[in-house]
Amino acid sequence: MVSVSGYSGLTRTALYAGLLLCLMFFIGPIVWFFMLAIRPPETAFAMPPVLAFKPTAAAFFHTVIDPGANGRQAINSLIVAVGAVLLNLPFSVPAAYALSRFRMRAKKYVMLWYLGLLMAPPIAFLIPYFILMTRIGLSGTYLSMILVLQTLTIPFSIWVLKSFIDEVPKELEEAARVDGARWYVIMLRITMPLVRPGLIVTSMFAFVFAWNNAAFPLVLSSQSTATLPIGTLGYFATSGVTWSFIGAAAVLAMLPPMLIFLIFDKYVVRGLTFGAIKG
Repeated sequence: MVSVSGYSGLTRTALYAGLLLCLMFFIGPIVWFFMLAIRPPETAFAMPPVLAFKPTAAAFFHTVIDPGANGRQAINSLIVAVGAVLLNLPFSVPAAYALSRFRMRAKKYVMLWYLGLLMAPPIAFLIPYFILMTRIGLSGTYLSMILVLQTLTIPFSIWVLKSFIDEVPKELEEAARVDGARWYVIMLRITMPLVRPGLIVTSMFAFVFAWNNAAFPLVLSSQSTATLPIGTLGYFATSGVTWSFIGAAAVLAMLPPMLIFLIFDKYVVRGLTFGAIKG
C-alpha cells in the first residue's frame, strides 16, 4: 500500500482529489443506474434535471417479483455462468499445465491460436454455432450456451493459468517424479494447490465473461432460457424506452459479479501479484 505521509499538504490534496475522480469514474455509472431505477420515469431525462424526487421501488418490484421476468432470467444467467465455469476448468487446467510443463514444437502457435479466439468478435461464431446447435437439437437449451461459451472461457483460462503454473518451481515436481508420481498426480496434488489463487481468479473472470455475454444467448436461448442481458434488451420497444426498468435490470445484473469480487477480493490481489516478487 502506498503511503502519502511523506508528501506535502498540497501534494496529498492533489492525490486525494485524483483518487476521488477515479472513484467517481467507476462508481458513477453504478449510482446513476440505481438512481434511474428508483426515480419516477418522467424525471429520468427532464431538463433541467430533477434532483429532488420521491424514491420508489416499483421498477425493482416489476423486474424481480411481479411479473418478475428478470428474476427468472437472472437464475438462467446464473445456471449458464456456473455451468460454463464448471465445464471450463476440467479442460483448461490440464491444457495450461501441458503447455507450461511439456515440450511441444508448436506451443507458440497453439498459444497464438487461443489468443486469436479471444480477439475474434463473438458475432463471427453466431451463425455456425446456431446451425450446429439446431442440427444436434440443443438450440434453446442451457447446454447449448454453456458449450458455446467455452469459446471464450477456455482460451482465457489457459492463458492466465499457464502464467501461474510457470511460476511454480519445477524442482518440486521433479522431486515428486523421482518418488514415482505420475504427471496427473503431480498436477492435482502439488501444482494446483500452489496456484489456487490463480484458479479462483480465473474462475471469477470466466464467470463474469459468461454472465455478461449477450451475443450467444441472443441466438441460442429460448423464452424460458433467456439470460438477463437478453431480458434487458426487451425494454427497448418501439413504443418507447422504459428507463426505470432498464436501470433496475442493470443493477440486478451488476450485483453477482460485484458480490463475487467483494467476497474473494483477497484472492484477486494474491492472484494478480502471484510471482511478481522473486528472490
